[in-house]
Amino acid sequence: MPAPLKVDLSPKEDQALLTLTQAKGIPPRTQSRATALRLSARGWTVLKIAQYLKWHPQTVRDTIHRWHWGKLGSLWDCSRPGRRRRWYNPNIMSLLCLKTSLFSYQLIFLLFSYIYLILFLQSHGVSTTLAVKIYRQYKDEAGAKVTLDPYQLGEDIYGISFLTADKIAQSLGVLPDSELRYRAGLIHVLGSAAVNGHCYLPQPELIERAIKLLSTSDHEPTENVITDIIKNMALSDDLIREKGEDQTLLCYQPTYFHAEQNFAQLIQERLSQPLAIDMRRVRDSIERFTNICKIQLSPQQRLAVEMAAYSQIMILTGGAGCGKTFTTQIIVSVYQAMGKSIALAVPTLQVAQSLGDLTGLEAKTIHYLLEFDPLLKRFKRDSENPLPQTVIIVEQASMLNLFEAYSLVKAMAAGAQLLLVGDIHQLPSVGPGQLLADLIDSGRVPVVQLTQVFRQAKNNAIITAAHQINRGQFPTMEPISDNPLSDCLWHGGGHQPEHGVKAISEIITDLIPRLGFNPATDVQVLCPMLRGLIGTRNLNTVLQQLINPPSPDKVEITIGRNLLREGDRVIQLTNDYNRSVFNGELGIINSIDNQEQQVIVQYGERTVVRTYADFQEIALAWSLTIHQSLGSQYPVVILPIYIQHYMMFSRKQFYTGLTRAKQLVIIVGSKKAISLAIRSTHDQLRYTRLQERLENALSIF
Repeated sequence: MPAPLKVDLSPKEDQALLTLTQAKGIPPRTQSRATALRLSARGWTVLKIAQYLKWHPQTVRDTIHRWHWGKLGSLWDCSRPGRRRRWYNPNIMSLLCLKTSLFSYQLIFLLFSYIYLILFLQSHGVSTTLAVKIYRQYKDEAGAKVTLDPYQLGEDIYGISFLTADKIAQSLGVLPDSELRYRAGLIHVLGSAAVNGHCYLPQPELIERAIKLLSTSDHEPTENVITDIIKNMALSDDLIREKGEDQTLLCYQPTYFHAEQNFAQLIQERLSQPLAIDMRRVRDSIERFTNICKIQLSPQQRLAVEMAAYSQIMILTGGAGCGKTFTTQIIVSVYQAMGKSIALAVPTLQVAQSLGDLTGLEAKTIHYLLEFDPLLKRFKRDSENPLPQTVIIVEQASMLNLFEAYSLVKAMAAGAQLLLVGDIHQLPSVGPGQLLADLIDSGRVPVVQLTQVFRQAKNNAIITAAHQINRGQFPTMEPISDNPLSDCLWHGGGHQPEHGVKAISEIITDLIPRLGFNPATDVQVLCPMLRGLIGTRNLNTVLQQLINPPSPDKVEITIGRNLLREGDRVIQLTNDYNRSVFNGELGIINSIDNQEQQVIVQYGERTVVRTYADFQEIALAWSLTIHQSLGSQYPVVILPIYIQHYMMFSRKQFYTGLTRAKQLVIIVGSKKAISLAIRSTHDQLRYTRLQERLENALSIF
């Protein structure tokens, strides 16, 4: 009787084969055989499997036949020096009914441990993708870690929320009123607040948020119980409290408290040690440099250059077109004339690439400058191993969060100078704190604010509109047409979000190519929000179909609700220290390998290989939030503004989004929505005490 051309697999056999295709260290040929058997069991024809795996059809038939007759003693190809052979061992029993044998008992044990963990986690409601990430994080200790404290998963692994960890905990028998759960909930609330820019939460607000998070259909924590847990956490140093000015208790995670307090102390110490500078020689140097280069400095620019020469710490700020970059170039020249060594630091790689060309210095991200060690999860440069440079210049300083600023100042050598350059009108950092605003508002740090818009900038409609927005005025915009004369255009876009989606689609497919721009490389759509028809999630799906439509030549993969295709623009959503890819970096998908289950992403000159388990760490980037665009600029920006965004949109958001455009900005939305955005100055309050710490000595409660 001839063997059938279809495989019948039991659920355990199918799960074991699936696990084999996802395990690390397994040869690709072995994983391909497992894939062929699973596809056959699902009804795929031999020809379809052969096309998918790029095999000869007879190879597929042989694999199926040998499985059916029980002669596939091994799925494994072994290598030995000088020759290659297939190895069989009939004495090793199959693993979980899988008709395969491996070349060592050690590998059998590792694979069995891996499969056991996957099945254990799946029995507690964890998907295979998350189970793989948990195994990669904890290795052989994964089972013990999950059992001991399942809530730690949410802290250590991106993509696992508190709610997911809570479901795992309940499945493991953790009670709704356990102290472990309450403590984890409080830490999660403080961590979520930090994502929104807060360094602490007032205790009443922390309690309110925690009760909301920890409440279930049949259980609600009381305020007194949560208060007692907070007290216990404070006694064990898992949480730090201090009194605010109105005697309200303020609750910090220890790392945030110490970073804020120590940063303020370092700033105060440096400000108390003035530099001995011969100002006559500095002024002579400035005069000689301007004469040789035949340039003329405005009074504000001259003041900034002189102050930078003698200040331990200085802030240079100003709006678009006020000459911050030009002034920084002059300051760099003066520093070099004084014989100082300079390091140019920036928050993102995109800023580093553009700024290095302008200043003539090698610009590095703060992570690269401070030499982050992915194994130790800390910077190599610190107070014991300081940076060798005598001047540190930080561009786009408004993007600095508390931890980046503290790590940078801590790594500066004694006597080194710090120049912070940033636009105070832009949105603050994505992370905790509002560093630039707090330093300026404290009145302790020397500040020069450039306000004069120069002649060449006055002819730029984007810069003109940006300053009008800052003054609370309606911006000057040219109605969109086939032959626009301005670089700041406006499209009415209707009153409803669906009209905006249609308008943006028409601009992308019609106007942008006619103006000589490439939609795939030159255009960035920026939105205030993620959700909604006119939010980034929906627009990414729409723009993907327009800019990078499906094609027989492009491989694509769908996991959950996410679809990625070769040629897609993506954004990194979290810091990946092992691959040196950081939050906010943009890349292009070069290729997708369904057989190896890998996505190859090109970040600038770097190629990064990602597995399907990392899928949640990247997302489509045809449309970004305005916050995600901080520090970057694009040839063309399309900026939708709708009344549906009013809760999130503000004058600062509008200004930041507009100034991301280098050559053309197209604003889509009604004049009413634009007017509401300009009048909205209610920027979200951030809980931070840096300004007060710089002004006063605060005591711990």
